[in-house]
Amino acid sequence: MKEKIREILPLHKLSFHLSKDLYITDYKDMRETFNRSDVEMSKVKPVGINCVSIKNENEIIICFDGFSENALPLEKEGEQNKQCECVLFPESCIDDYWILFVETKYANNLKAAFDNERDYPHCMVNQIISTVKYFRDKKILDKNKRVNAIVSFPNLIEEFNSTLFKGDLSVEDILFEYKIKIRGTNSAEVKSEKRLRI
Repeated sequence: MKEKIREILPLHKLSFHLSKDLYITDYKDMRETFNRSDVEMSKVKPVGINCVSIKNENEIIICFDGFSENALPLEKEGEQNKQCECVLFPESCIDDYWILFVETKYANNLKAAFDNERDYPHCMVNQIISTVKYFRDKKILDKNKRVNAIVSFPNLIEEFNSTLFKGDLSVEDILFEYKIKIRGTNSAEVKSEKRLRI
């Protein structure tokens, strides 16, 4: 998968991480505060901003592609595909390895997270589906490979998975129709190169 990303999306910058604890942070909405503009993965928990945490007790080397703005260009000049924040997977890419797509929204409370006008849950799911479809259409991902996805509200400590998928598509629909195992959570756990718990 690394080679396909490098070939098809040459402007993407893959990074490799080896640590028992990893953190994914989206700085896009806080560019000026943190003097950063992209999505990053680090082994140090950031201060002053919440993040998605990835437990990696067996210290698997993780390949990370944090998407900058307009990272998935379409055939028509100037048009861009809807996208999530990032994708990560084991560096080895051996056999039936896991793949995880992540989308975050930094809503400050449950009311804001589930506000009908913002429609974050629907938007987040669509961004994941759209990104995975793009990767399949570009043959970065096999059309039948099942992938994992997290839709995350890093600022919320309350449980929100059960309230997230109440629209047109259930978790089961997304798995059956798009081959995406999706969960609303702020964390994941790498068990091995073939197993990921979300």
